[in-house]
Amino acid sequence: MMHTRAVLEATEKMATSDSQSQQGTTVPDREVAKHVFAAELNEATYTFKTSQDERAPVYVALPTGVRANRVCVMGTVTDVEDVGTDDQEYLRVRVVDPTGTFWVYAGQYQHEALKKLKKIQPPEFLAVIGKPRTYKTDDGTINVSLVPEDIGVVDISTRDIWVFEAARRTLERVESARETSPKVAALAREQYGHDGSYFAHVAAFALQNLLDGDESATELDAETIEERLEEAEAKGDDVDGEEPEQETLIED
Repeated sequence: MMHTRAVLEATEKMATSDSQSQQGTTVPDREVAKHVFAAELNEATYTFKTSQDERAPVYVALPTGVRANRVCVMGTVTDVEDVGTDDQEYLRVRVVDPTGTFWVYAGQYQHEALKKLKKIQPPEFLAVIGKPRTYKTDDGTINVSLVPEDIGVVDISTRDIWVFEAARRTLERVESARETSPKVAALAREQYGHDGSYFAHVAAFALQNLLDGDESATELDAETIEERLEEAEAKGDDVDGEEPEQETLIED
């Protein structure tokens, strides 16, 4: 297990990595991984592309009004189960944050993540950088899961700092998405029937969960958390304003 600062620095680098060099060539930029709570990700059931190219990235429209091709999440692993076949492993991992559950799936095409996940001992804390994917169940329900790009076991202090950061970034999206990404914000509002301001309450709930936890286990002080909590509660009301313009996007 890595120490808090080392984990945060490594996770942030993974989340914001733009490009990498392979044999002297540069591969296309990767999307910045969004810090998203489970409650919001599980509602992000609408997917789209921005071009007809079959290799174009698939995005989910987050209810707070931005698109996401990659996400950064952390939580407690409560269950690891092999749901594959006799000759092919396929792990399903249940990861819980203060707002809900992430489902992480890894098979032969996620070889490195699969190796790490096989070593996980619940209830360890896990950081995941991954791509959200949607699938439809037999009853027609659309669920969201994560395909991991990279994972790592973290300590409770690191998890708590992630909760604080995820709350901060959720509030930023609630406040500014209609200005910074108006087309996706309009799409999300149309698909989900609300403007995403509800997730300020989700952020507030997660922050309150931190305050109610063991102060000795985190590097965050109560005053810092309380300040962010007050901000979250203040932003919990519906956001008024003009409807943003619509964008033509391609359903996946």
